[in-house]
Amino acid sequence: MGKNLVTKTPGMEALDQLFRIGNGPSSSHSMGPTRASEIFLARNEKAARFRVTLYGSLSATGRGHFTDQAITDILGADRTEIVWSDEVKPFHPNGMEFRSYDATDQLTDSWTVFSVGGGALAEEG
Repeated sequence: MGKNLVTKTPGMEALDQLFRIGNGPSSSHSMGPTRASEIFLARNEKAARFRVTLYGSLSATGRGHFTDQAITDILGADRTEIVWSDEVKPFHPNGMEFRSYDATDQLTDSWTVFSVGGGALAEEG
């Protein structure tokens, strides 16, 4: 997986990049977390549970923008813990850390990703 997950079209954005519809009042608070959840679930289909920590703006306003619902709709509300952190990551204010655990409660994967707007994602570095 590349470090920059933002799709770009030379000269102008593709129509599907310009006109996106998602849940909630903010694409960075719902579409980005939804997309990140889909990617993480595909990597960890057999996980027993997930823990997602939201940072910065996602944590501060995520409840009102349905960030937690966007994530649990994909990962499953019954097996996902949402953590609301006061920390702001220096790379971008919309940070998320995904963690998956197996049936013995051992960490199996982790991924820090940022929702940079319009449903686009980026990784630091």
